[in-house]
Amino acid sequence: MTTALAPPPRVSPLTADLDFAGRRVLVTGAANGFGAAIADLFAAHGATLVLADQEADAVTAKAAAIGPRATAIVYDQADVASVERLAAAAGDVDVLVNNAGRLLTKPLLETSAAEIRGLIDVDLVGVMVLTPLLARGMVARGRGVVVNIGSQTAFCGGEGRGIYAAAKAAIAQYTRAAAVEWGPHGVRAVCVAPGRSITRMTRHVVAGPSGDRGLDRVPLGRWGSAEEVAKLVVFLASDAASYVTGETVIADGGYVIG
Repeated sequence: MTTALAPPPRVSPLTADLDFAGRRVLVTGAANGFGAAIADLFAAHGATLVLADQEADAVTAKAAAIGPRATAIVYDQADVASVERLAAAAGDVDVLVNNAGRLLTKPLLETSAAEIRGLIDVDLVGVMVLTPLLARGMVARGRGVVVNIGSQTAFCGGEGRGIYAAAKAAIAQYTRAAAVEWGPHGVRAVCVAPGRSITRMTRHVVAGPSGDRGLDRVPLGRWGSAEEVAKLVVFLASDAASYVTGETVIADGGYVIG
């Protein structure tokens, strides 16, 4: 009597698309918040990680927690020379996640030139300096993905966050330009625009009066999480989203349309 053998388990094409084994991913601002969650999820999908942040102890601890496939680099996103050193140390990367950023909550009429420059240098100039340094290698190899972290405020403004909103709107447009220029060379550029999510950087806003008013405009009725943003970033960086480029995906529970 012949016993039929059970067929081998089928591997979902989506599972294969989300496999980052053998790929090198650089995440900036990786010590806390979105960056830490993004790093953890890429690691869970097999990526080799370069974690960059200005907080030396925190980013070193994060890399150690992930294990031998993660390396920590300390840098200052507001310092062009430091950004250039990061790019050199990171080497060839398959995925760049531009997550590092600052949040300034202050009325426009009370914002100083120094405060404007401080935010723009981190949230915009640093991204525009770092990205081409790594994208050149992607273009030469004919593959790669840049994921920029934007904000819902780029599309709806924000009380007390006008400078931040302007910088993130510029990031959305920079993403489109990069997608057009690098697409013919096999390199994709996408942007994720989170709404108010509970992280260390935004906790004081979410917990304040403006946070209470903001929640009233969220159709899903709750704040987002860093883990939800990480899932979207990993998906967009993966082969599952191989025909998506130049787009900014808003993940804000419906705030912008509410």
